[in-house]
Amino acid sequence: MDVVRCAGKIVIDTWPQFSTTVRDLIADGKPIRVDLSEVEMVDSTGIGAFVSVWASAKKSGVDLKFRNPNPRVQDVVEITRLQDLFEHEPIARSQK
Repeated sequence: MDVVRCAGKIVIDTWPQFSTTVRDLIADGKPIRVDLSEVEMVDSTGIGAFVSVWASAKKSGVDLKFRNPNPRVQDVVEITRLQDLFEHEPIARSQK
């Protein structure tokens, strides 16, 4: 399993790096976990990148899950109704 640890902002200036990183891993065919615990902000382009890589992974048969969104990112996920699209794995109590 590959883990992508994101930090900072996934916004108009940074989404291409995020997308390229995840897409390169999709090509490997292994399960992917995207750790969002250090992401402080996601804008509409970041949300678009989440949806795009998720769709690519699904099409390729790759298990991709987003996990550990901080409360601010979790709010954006819920507002955009992406909680139905992505399977979030809660933060383990020992990792807080």
